Amino acid sequence: MDVIRRSQTTMDPSGLTVETPDGKHAPFNSKKIHAALASLTNDPTVVHRVESLIVAQLAGFDVVATGTITATIVETLEQLGYAHMAQSYLKASH
Repeated sequence: MDVIRRSQTTMDPSGLTVETPDGKHAPFNSKKIHAALASLTNDPTVVHRVESLIVAQLAGFDVVATGTITATIVETLEQLGYAHMAQSYLKASH
């Protein structure tokens, strides 16, 4: 359920495709990540910092599973010292 295929030629998330648990594909929408992060904090600096790092990590993929996106969000939040936000995100996403 991790990454389906990694691109070696681009770091642009505009061509990223998301694979849902039922196998369907949808275009990546970074606004969903932004909205999820904004729901966790009122600090726009934190939202921008975390969102930028997450999108940069995902931009190298052609197709990525939703579970990988969730894991990337949680791991990034934890690595930046926002463990409480990571736990809140996990609770909200399940």
